Amino acid sequence: MSRPDLEQLWREFPKTLSEFEAKFPDEAACRAYWKQMRFGHTVACVRCGHGKTYERRDGWFECPKCHHLSSLTAGTIFQGTRKPLRLWFRAIWEVCVHRHGVSAKDLQRILGFGAYETAWTWLHKLRKGFVDQDRKPLSGEVEIDEGFIRGTRGAWRGGKSVVLVAAERGGRIRLRRVANNDEPSIGCFADELIDTQARVISDGLASYNRRTLKDRAHAMTVQTKAEKAIRDAQQQCHWAISNLKRWWLGTHHGAISDKHAQAYLDEFTFRYNRRKTHGVGRLVARALQYLVTAPPMTMRQLVHGHAAHPAELGG
Repeated sequence: MSRPDLEQLWREFPKTLSEFEAKFPDEAACRAYWKQMRFGHTVACVRCGHGKTYERRDGWFECPKCHHLSSLTAGTIFQGTRKPLRLWFRAIWEVCVHRHGVSAKDLQRILGFGAYETAWTWLHKLRKGFVDQDRKPLSGEVEIDEGFIRGTRGAWRGGKSVVLVAAERGGRIRLRRVANNDEPSIGCFADELIDTQARVISDGLASYNRRTLKDRAHAMTVQTKAEKAIRDAQQQCHWAISNLKRWWLGTHHGAISDKHAQAYLDEFTFRYNRRKTHGVGRLVARALQYLVTAPPMTMRQLVHGHAAHPAELGG
């Protein structure tokens, strides 16, 4: 679908639980909405690209040209699911509308899953989908800093993981778990997530230099505690890290393994960047929009964590 069409769906999405249940009373309504988000009015063939397929009585879509059969969820994060879309929609609602999120144990209790592992798997799939595949790098004035959060194992520096944070002034943030705060880690972080025309504000750490930030304008600010109390040059970063630590310990009690830390950071980023959104339903609509374009995840990827980024390996 075109971006304007998706924005219209986002604006028209139910804002309350009663409206949500009225709009999605059954599986057919959920399938129709998912189809509209992903394909628009007609479902294209995922194999040959033919512009129109035909829906069979069993719910599969057949291409009249190559006769390939596909489902609505094929090629998405929901690929291979045996649960109805209506249950997935309700799970997304529960995860998004709670201000501080939910744990796997909470989701198991809410949706009535028999096994904790099912809720854990669902949450990790949703966290993967919270990342916009078409997101743009941070621009304008961008603060950059590093923080330390406590993990359960495999972490650096006394059981704590290093997290790089970049924040637009008054705008979005980006978080990345890294091996340490050396030049290779910071260089990868900046190259991927900060626009080349941005003006970067950092503290006095030597790793923030021409080699890591390239040709970006750079202002290095070293402040005393008294100066920070008057005007903190990295206030956006410090607010983000402070909120992250409270969420990390409050919702998940710090019981997060290091290999899964980035997935939790992605969920926090999704929430933090939409902290000013009016109407909890719009968070659900945006999550659904991202989940449509999120690629499938195998059980191996879920169990062993996402594919390691070069910055996380220190290179």
